[in-house]
Amino acid sequence: MKGTILMHIGLPDQAKFDMDTRNDSVKRACTQMMKNALRQQRYRLKKRWFDPYPLHLVRKTSPVKSMTHEQWNDLVESWKDPKKMAACEKNKANRAKVKFHQTTGSRSYVVHLDTLGDKYNNEVPNGLDYFKECHYSNKKKGYTPSVQSAITEMENMISEPTEGEEQPKSANEVVADYLAEHTKQPKFLQNVGIQIVQSRSSVKNVEAQLAAEKMANADLRSLVTTQRYQIEVLTEQLQEEKQARVRDKEEMQKKQAETDAKLDLLLSRYPTS
Repeated sequence: MKGTILMHIGLPDQAKFDMDTRNDSVKRACTQMMKNALRQQRYRLKKRWFDPYPLHLVRKTSPVKSMTHEQWNDLVESWKDPKKMAACEKNKANRAKVKFHQTTGSRSYVVHLDTLGDKYNNEVPNGLDYFKECHYSNKKKGYTPSVQSAITEMENMISEPTEGEEQPKSANEVVADYLAEHTKQPKFLQNVGIQIVQSRSSVKNVEAQLAAEKMANADLRSLVTTQRYQIEVLTEQLQEEKQARVRDKEEMQKKQAETDAKLDLLLSRYPTS
């Protein structure tokens, strides 16, 4: 977009922009900005005028001048869609499970970190530095309690190596181990462009997990074998009972036939007049 947007400074408190509106890059940038602004506006409207109320108490008139009543009602109907409401509840539940909320907004980690410039005096930041940068809230001027606790623990792990280790862990290893233990999908280092090096403790954790899974699989196979044997025994018992019923039925039919034959013989000796 270089050369397509020119800024002219007039009065000290004024700024004017000349844009080449036919340039494709300018069109895409403006379209994306408008989409983001519209998405944020809908989010704020939903949070303020829809979420706090039962469906039958949601207002029927537009709460803002920039939206007609018809547009507002169409928006409300889209929010009432059962599938969309179910998706919102699922997303809300997933967000509640997030322990360390990033504070980079809509920017990706990489884009956010590119804005740091020479903050680290041309030194390469480590994983803990990146973790602090991506979880610091400028609005609250600090970290959330969970993030602050995580930073403190990781700093302690770096400064006080675990006894028995041949050499202290690097900051990246500490962050990788800590996030692997406290999050379900520890991809933070990968997302900020740091190659995840599996530390010794991580290897031990993986080995322990594999051993536990192997034992669980062995128990499962044993259980399946036991159940299969029990099924075979029950099947055999049912087959024997079925055969016994068939034999009993045949025996009863045989006795009934003998009884009928004897009765016929007796009746034949006493002819009817």
